[in-house]
Amino acid sequence: MRFQQLYYVLDTQYRILWVGGDWDEFALANSGGLARSNEVLSTSLLKHIADQPTADAVTRLVDVVRSTQLPLRIDYRCDSFSMLRRYQLTIQPMRDDRVLLVHDLRDARTFDPPLTHWKYRSNANHSKCSFCCSVQTAPDQWTPPEDLTEPHPDFVAYTMCPTCSERVEDAIASLLTNSTPKNPVTGGFGP
Repeated sequence: MRFQQLYYVLDTQYRILWVGGDWDEFALANSGGLARSNEVLSTSLLKHIADQPTADAVTRLVDVVRSTQLPLRIDYRCDSFSMLRRYQLTIQPMRDDRVLLVHDLRDARTFDPPLTHWKYRSNANHSKCSFCCSVQTAPDQWTPPEDLTEPHPDFVAYTMCPTCSERVEDAIASLLTNSTPKNPVTGGFGP
């Protein structure tokens, strides 16, 4: 596994002021030619998030870091159809109410066989969690893509599963009660 890191700075309007690391390489490798650094600079990060629950969660995470001036870390997945990828997001306060968001690749492995190449569709019959990549297989059941008994759906609507929504809320609550900026709050997928 090759180390990969993407980072960017947001202003108070959630505009992307600066990007770095492997941003362009990641965008191109994931069919994101329109998301290269020159295309996203000065745009709102929220414009690049497909669903409202995820946009709200990211906004709240950024806002709590900005208001407390404390860093926060949370784990998430960003799979491709061929790779399971676990990342850690660190949100760090900066001067002038700006924040730095750093995405560090922590683990990656190949899906064997690869998943069906899914596409986003807002009115899709299946939902996919944008934090853990689980697919909603029944009203109250979310299944990691590697554990699906049926092929991965061709079309998915992104949202947040209840478990990830709770993890975000826990991370925010922990940061609000943390009084020392030395130790960032973390939220993960388990042990």
